[in-house]
Amino acid sequence: MGWNFDDMWSSVGEQVQGLFDAFDEETREGGLASLMSPIDPFNRSAVLTPIVAAAGVVGVVMLSGIAVGAMITTVSALMAVYYLLTAVFGYEISFAVPAQQQR
Repeated sequence: MGWNFDDMWSSVGEQVQGLFDAFDEETREGGLASLMSPIDPFNRSAVLTPIVAAAGVVGVVMLSGIAVGAMITTVSALMAVYYLLTAVFGYEISFAVPAQQQR
């Protein structure tokens, strides 16, 4: 009993094509706005639907802000370590790429 890789790859290709076809069909029916609207059971109220959608967008923006803040904190900590190593402890850190020697 062996693996038939041709059948396996064709099956994977069919699955991926089915996924793209389903995505294309869904976006054609309601446009890209259908991707931003709440799903059932959160879309039943005409008042709560925009609130839930706005809360989702606000959540994404807040999480993006947290990620940017974490990146800034990491970069500032690395700069502090670089300063401590070079100015306080006297290490010399060089970021220059050495020239390649000709043979």
